[in-house]
Amino acid sequence: MSKKPLTIALADIDVNGRLLPLREEVAQELAASISLHEKAFHPIGIRQTPRGAMGWKLIFGRHRLRAFEILGIEQLTEGEHFIVRAMSEQQALLAEIEENLAGGKHSHFARAVMVAAYRTASAADGLKVGRGGDRRSAEVQAKKSESLGALMAGFTAHAMDTFDLSSDQIERLLRIGTALTKPAGLAERLHLSKIARNQSQLLKLAALPEEQLARAAEAFDAAQGDFFALMTILAQDPAAQGKVLKKLGAGTPIKEVVGEQPKQQAPAFDHWQQAVSSYSQLDFKGRVSATVEHFKQDEKAVRAAFASLGFDLVRAGS
Repeated sequence: MSKKPLTIALADIDVNGRLLPLREEVAQELAASISLHEKAFHPIGIRQTPRGAMGWKLIFGRHRLRAFEILGIEQLTEGEHFIVRAMSEQQALLAEIEENLAGGKHSHFARAVMVAAYRTASAADGLKVGRGGDRRSAEVQAKKSESLGALMAGFTAHAMDTFDLSSDQIERLLRIGTALTKPAGLAERLHLSKIARNQSQLLKLAALPEEQLARAAEAFDAAQGDFFALMTILAQDPAAQGKVLKKLGAGTPIKEVVGEQPKQQAPAFDHWQQAVSSYSQLDFKGRVSATVEHFKQDEKAVRAAFASLGFDLVRAGS
């Protein structure tokens, strides 16, 4: 007699503590796709947490879980809707990141956050030892600690293989993900901003000294998410930042405080520039693909973008 599949309530799955914010539009698209094609989706991953308030913790598949909720699916069946994995908290985080980076289009900032968190979780999981306070455990702990340097040194090679990234890409993502997740409240703002998709701007922010980033979330709000205004505020020392933020808080127009913004390129060209600005990140084929993807509906933009890549487009049959 076959074992009856496990069934659990969707409401019993704890989704708190996710690394990336839920994007409702993505969940809505998934819900529509699942409704149209039915079982054409990968099951979400969950783990049991006996000490938790809800009993089950989501490992990966946040948008799929939200899609189930949108579709009114209240009871989930093992194998069809979810799979159960026996994992520690650190292992679950690693699995979440691996799944997210393997699929889906993420902003530069989201990828940076994941790569930085992956390095931290890899180190924590690599140093984990069994319980006990005897000498043998102490020896194991010492050996694990000695291997930390080797573990961190090997992270780049591991990430290159796991995520198909170059060492330069990993270095930049780590720079961004490490520096810009420290200031309280900044990451949640960047995730939903235009800056999140502009690697050049993210690197400029990440290059600022830590003390100048301390009030970055407050400065972001004062600048209304505008990169030029944000950098103008944060480029100053903390005392000067305080004066500027006080003026803005009192209602002084931002133009009077930070000056006029530099002239912007046309939006279409700006989007293309963001996609292909880092030539070491994309190979030539990638640059061409990004150009096509961003300008399928804009012939003039396509021609201008390809011209910058050295191509002269002509109509077929001409």
